[in-house]
Amino acid sequence: MVHNMPYTLEELAIVLGKLVDYGIDFVIIGDTVVQLALKKKELKGDVDLFVIKPSVIVDEQVFIDIAEKEKWLYTTTEAGTPKLIARVDDKEIPIELYENIFDIYIPEEIISSAKSINVKGRKIRIIKPEEYLVLKAKQGVDIDKLTSYIRDLKHIDRKLLIKTINLMPDEERKVIIHRLKEAGLTF
Repeated sequence: MVHNMPYTLEELAIVLGKLVDYGIDFVIIGDTVVQLALKKKELKGDVDLFVIKPSVIVDEQVFIDIAEKEKWLYTTTEAGTPKLIARVDDKEIPIELYENIFDIYIPEEIISSAKSINVKGRKIRIIKPEEYLVLKAKQGVDIDKLTSYIRDLKHIDRKLLIKTINLMPDEERKVIIHRLKEAGLTF
């Protein structure tokens, strides 16, 4: 089982399309957001989804059943939420499922303002790269990844960045700004 293998947009569309067909309502929140914004032909890493419904905790059986029907692997994330290892041909795409629970908190404004994009014929909702940068800085891990994304993104909307930082709890804002500056962002 190789999780670090790159996968294509087509393979991502197949997997996310299956989740949509099963009635899963979600928004992409992880670094897939930036990879898509950078128009990468091959994607890497986990696909982090904020699941609106059904609940990843209360309705966990729904995800176990999907994994069984699709012959995917069902496991859990470090945060204790469900994780699916989806298979497309010989590729494995790790799908981490989150909701606002435990120490995971994504403001409703970010989720509700997610825009739909077309991924190989499938409409998929996704947060904006600036929102991802703020969430990543809040998380405080992988400053190197943050630095490379800030370097690679051609246009970063500073107003949206500040608006997103202001959605975060007061006590976290200074740290988020510090981490973003550390990663090379200027305000």
